[in-house]
Amino acid sequence: MPTKIEVLATLQLVDQSLRAKTRAVAEGEGRVAALEEAVSAQTAAASAVRAELAALGVRQRDLEGRLAAAEAKMKDRRMRMTRIRNDKELGLARREVDLLKEEIGTLETELMAVMEQVEGATAKLAGLDTELARLAAERDREASELRETLARLSSEIERERATRSELVQTIDGDLRRKYEMIFSRRGGLAVVEVRDGICQGCRMRVPPQLFNQIQRNAEVILCPSCQRMLYAPTRDLGSESESERGAPVDRAEAVPRPAKPAR
Repeated sequence: MPTKIEVLATLQLVDQSLRAKTRAVAEGEGRVAALEEAVSAQTAAASAVRAELAALGVRQRDLEGRLAAAEAKMKDRRMRMTRIRNDKELGLARREVDLLKEEIGTLETELMAVMEQVEGATAKLAGLDTELARLAAERDREASELRETLARLSSEIERERATRSELVQTIDGDLRRKYEMIFSRRGGLAVVEVRDGICQGCRMRVPPQLFNQIQRNAEVILCPSCQRMLYAPTRDLGSESESERGAPVDRAEAVPRPAKPAR
């Protein structure tokens, strides 16, 4: 029957796998949420430029109408000037034509400025729409990958949670709480191997007498340096596929899996 430290080593493998899988799901959800936010922001920016273009269009049509009216009035006044014989009336007509020329010049200047703004806003909108299409496509791709990840991992996570429940039932409450505290504070590495008298968590050498105790795996012993639980693999536990063990962990974190506790 496996000892407490062997059960804890097994529990850690399950917890590491659960941690990696839930983190993968959370990261996927985070990417989708960030892309959704980016799409919303890009949509709002494009809508603002479209509103700006609509306002510029109204302004442009107003200026074009006023310009056409002023040019028509100018043409009419020049035709009338050819029929005026009175010097005073001719002077007044010329003055009116000069004022119309000034008005037409002002309108043309304003119209050119508006047309340049329309051109710039149109180019800006094209860029925004292109980026919006890219972001929407990326969001849809990430969302599809997230759905695939959830479909792939959900049953594994459920199965591993059930395994974890079975394991923790064999561990007394104080020991389980101590393990969970170390697991949380030490980055998911509460139980570590001792190889050649060296703790694989902090790389410090343990005292020889303590090393002899650890090799028996008869009790839970903490590393004097890092306070992790020390474990000495002493049996051939057979092979196990990564899919059965869950996501792989770093080599420094790997602990040979003990036999599961008897039910």
